[in-house]
Amino acid sequence: GTPMGEISPVTRQQFDHIFESIYNGPGLDGKPWLSVLGNHDWGGRVFNNGWDQQIAYTWASNRWVMPAPYFSQHVEYPDQGFSVDLIFIDSNAMDAKDPAEDSEHNICSEKYNLGQGNNKQDATCARAGGPSDVWSCKDWFWSFWRRNQAFAEEKLRESTADWQIIVTHFPCGHEMGWYRHLYAAYGLDLLVTGHRHDQELWDPTHPRFAELGGLHCIVSGGGGGITSEATPVEDDDNWYGEAQYGFYDLVITKSDIQITSIDYKGDVIKQATVAPH
Repeated sequence: GTPMGEISPVTRQQFDHIFESIYNGPGLDGKPWLSVLGNHDWGGRVFNNGWDQQIAYTWASNRWVMPAPYFSQHVEYPDQGFSVDLIFIDSNAMDAKDPAEDSEHNICSEKYNLGQGNNKQDATCARAGGPSDVWSCKDWFWSFWRRNQAFAEEKLRESTADWQIIVTHFPCGHEMGWYRHLYAAYGLDLLVTGHRHDQELWDPTHPRFAELGGLHCIVSGGGGGITSEATPVEDDDNWYGEAQYGFYDLVITKSDIQITSIDYKGDVIKQATVAPH
């Protein structure tokens, strides 16, 4: 693979076509773009798909920010009199299964990690600090998840910011007991997720809101992926949330966070207010 100090031509082309040329213009130019890896950034059905190049791009860009698979960012708004601690964690252990299990939805699939390419080499990310082989892959990801959990709890304990927000890939509903604990013990204010290709605002009107113990959560996958989870035109009883293609607008002040769900037509379809916890 390409060393971390370099950006490969393939990586450069991908960032030019699906990031730089799309997310630009007034209001976006020069703004930091804080990111976290998803299961398809690791490779989806493999674990060696150049995820380290996405990290390396942090030092090749003036706005892409992902210095590691997990990290935190303290943000001060001095003119508004408040601050935010953003904690980014890697939750892709949720898709790390035994090598023989569910080959189409398994980062550690033996079907796709063994005998790759024309030279039939087995996947390894040992040199980049990732899984060394498919047989240790599941244990590596779950051990890594525990490191992410410890990191998040440490950052929340230390936080003196007005707001604490966790950003991760896997959607509202994974590891709910742990997130309930973060809400109750450390005052986590908001969980921002993705993975499912739809929009889900887990607020008091959502049927599963109580399972998070009062913690607001959003699935912001409406703009991602080649396809949505279901037709975006109308709810055909296959929707998880309130929309398929679209995005969320968050307005943060010292007193609250206003969350607005906007669909593919530009219509506001749901709103919620988060109070400091």
